[in-house]
Amino acid sequence: MAPQPNTALFCTIVTLTTFIIAYYLRIFRNGKFLGRSARRALGDFGVPIAIVLMVGVTSFVPVWSEKLTVPDGLSPTADRSWLVPLNPGLETIPVWAAFVMVLPALMVYIIVFMETHIAELIIDKPERKLKKGSGFHMDIVVMSLINSLCGFFGAPWQCVATVRSVSHVAALTVMSTTHAPGDKPHIVEVKEQRLTGLLVSTLVGVSVLASGWLRLVPMAVLFGVFLYMGISALGGIQFWDRCILLLKPVKHHPQVPYVRRVPTFKMHLFTLIQVAGVCILYAVKSSRFSLTLPFFLVLMVPLRMSLSYIFTPLQLRALDGAQKDIDNEPDFYEEAPLP
Repeated sequence: MAPQPNTALFCTIVTLTTFIIAYYLRIFRNGKFLGRSARRALGDFGVPIAIVLMVGVTSFVPVWSEKLTVPDGLSPTADRSWLVPLNPGLETIPVWAAFVMVLPALMVYIIVFMETHIAELIIDKPERKLKKGSGFHMDIVVMSLINSLCGFFGAPWQCVATVRSVSHVAALTVMSTTHAPGDKPHIVEVKEQRLTGLLVSTLVGVSVLASGWLRLVPMAVLFGVFLYMGISALGGIQFWDRCILLLKPVKHHPQVPYVRRVPTFKMHLFTLIQVAGVCILYAVKSSRFSLTLPFFLVLMVPLRMSLSYIFTPLQLRALDGAQKDIDNEPDFYEEAPLP
């Protein structure tokens, strides 16, 4: 391929523009222009709007950019049958190795378990007034069965789709229409059903037939979407807010519970302990020992329990609690933290 001197700058512009469009449509969601339904629609579809616009722009600009690589239809990535052979290599694998593999399998299960229940806790907030709670046990069983089936086909293991699940619940939420002037609408009920979720998942599967269209999406556009998802996920996370407070004078700290109830020194100490924990987890994930990441995640539990010797229960509740923003309505990406 001949040198492409404009590709780097062009892809940077496309990435940032995709992010800006999606981000400001999210801000527009809580603005004062248009009606509430129109603002919510633009905010909810901000990411698809940004993708469509930037794909159209890149198709008219004569600058080469890397496109999304999508295979044609459904087929194994390697030259093999659909089912993974169970017999090759068994003569060279000792019997005890099969039993030892239970340990890494347990660690993978811990990751799947945590991701599944984190998504459930995000969805089952008290203000949503959900009534069907049996899914807490059913979901993890379904995930385990699906991943067992994927193992026979050599397919990637599946995890919950947090953003899609949150958007599904938000679409089924009925907001109040009669409230006092100046009061914010509140949730009346959620139409709990699984039909729309099944249809959405079916359409996601059918998307493999649209591989020709998906190949038109530049990787720079996807990087802009990933940037938006990462920055949106930081909004409202107390840990991130406290990291910023490390760089601010005390007089500029906001009057929130974890600032009012916890001495500044202890608040910063708690934040630094969390930063150290995140650095350790990232170092493990990025090393060749990444398979042991669930083990280090479990070690965070006794670490959290040991903090009761330094902080009072009231201080820990203030530092661990989620601060709800009553002024702005978060979108799906803001409510769904990245795994």
